[in-house]
Amino acid sequence: MPDVSDNSFFKRFTQVGVVVRDLDHSVKSLEEIFGIGPFRVIDWPPPDRLDMERFYHGQRGNFTARMAFADLGNAELELIQPVDGESIWADFLRVHGEGIHHIRFNVDDVHPVKDYLSQHDITPAQNGAGLRPGTNWVNFGSEDQVGFVIEIMNALPGTDGRTPNFKDGRVQVE
Repeated sequence: MPDVSDNSFFKRFTQVGVVVRDLDHSVKSLEEIFGIGPFRVIDWPPPDRLDMERFYHGQRGNFTARMAFADLGNAELELIQPVDGESIWADFLRVHGEGIHHIRFNVDDVHPVKDYLSQHDITPAQNGAGLRPGTNWVNFGSEDQVGFVIEIMNALPGTDGRTPNFKDGRVQVE
């Protein structure tokens, strides 16, 4: 495991996250005009996981969103439409409008990354349980340093860390 002075955590790039106002419109345009897709669309948290832990600026959160995921080569594209509650996604939409919100890196353990980034005054802005049971994600308030949010997620052994498939709104675990 890297020590807290090591920045090698940021080698497993996995995802670009984009905040949008109208998920259905964005998905349709990306599929029809650009040929990107197919998209896996979900309500977040999923109906079978409404108890998922969510935190907004260190306080327990109760935010919801609609999300869509499509594979783009070695990475995935995530579209996020904030639906309800206070979240950094809703904040982003209010302040910046639609656009690239974050890039995500997979890590083996989120804790050393949090320690490392805290040394650079970059702290978690939002975090919670991942869709795949046993995973956690953290969005860091890194906008002042890099212009966008850095997200990390602990990838489970035997997975590529991408968002799992869904059927009838439920996560399909490999």
